Amino acid sequence: MRLRPGSGPVDRDWFGLDAFLPGPRFTRNGGRLYLLDEVGSTNDFLRGRGPQADGRLCRWDGWGWVANPRTRLAPVCELAPGTVVVARHQTAGRGRQGRQWVDCGGLHLSVSVPRHRAAFNRGFSVWLGLVVALVLREGERVDARLKWPNDVVVNGRKLGGILLERAGTGGSAQVVAGLGLNLAGARHELPWALRGTATSLAAEGGRVPRLGDLCARLLGRVEAELDRFCDEGWAAYRPSLELLDCLLGQRVRLVTRQGEFSGRAVGIDDQGALLVEREAPDGGKLVEAVRIGDVHLLPPPPPGGEGADAGPAG
Repeated sequence: MRLRPGSGPVDRDWFGLDAFLPGPRFTRNGGRLYLLDEVGSTNDFLRGRGPQADGRLCRWDGWGWVANPRTRLAPVCELAPGTVVVARHQTAGRGRQGRQWVDCGGLHLSVSVPRHRAAFNRGFSVWLGLVVALVLREGERVDARLKWPNDVVVNGRKLGGILLERAGTGGSAQVVAGLGLNLAGARHELPWALRGTATSLAAEGGRVPRLGDLCARLLGRVEAELDRFCDEGWAAYRPSLELLDCLLGQRVRLVTRQGEFSGRAVGIDDQGALLVEREAPDGGKLVEAVRIGDVHLLPPPPPGGEGADAGPAG
């Protein structure tokens, strides 16, 4: 089965293949796109792990996507840069530190990031989260913001998250980026345990796009900005980061491997670390860079009580 741009949808094309034009870094050398009905984890499938899945393998032939017949597909055995996996349903998705990512109906996307120095920048995951927030703000009309390190939130509720993993070693090393986004469905349709903390594009009044269109805009934006991020670093993105960093200026509690402490988030450095101002032993202030940990927003302090709990909590 062959689909070329503008030729109309493939029969039972839930993805919108005609809109998926991500850019040359993803289509050169015969780009590969896996469209799966259901998978345990898109990241695992892309990294050659887990069971087989039903779906289509689509290849770029220079003119358009050639969609093979629907069949049983094995996990990717030879990972090529720019390979993309999208699933309608995900049963064993996960986020940072092995946490479960619950399928609430939306986008389940994993991609082998095209080889680029920017992908190995320590702040790459934060940058990706910022790019996703910008794309959603511009195209879906929602107030998407970044919650360190790589969650996308709207009005304080989680809309999506990013998981980065490495595949291969040495010169063959690649970065696999997984993205989960809640798209359709009202809040009362979310799993009970998530109704107080999660949201979806539809619940926030945003436009719910075809998956192929959204994936094309996300990957196209990443591809278009990779060189700039590599050459200029965070300088070109500081204004957007400071505007969309939902923790900036907020009182937070950090849970790290070294223990817990509270303070005030004062920004994100060029290495992707969260900067937290806290009380020093001498009664002054110090700024600590946190690279790995969980962050929780704290309520505003009572009048006259600012900094009362800014010291170590554990």
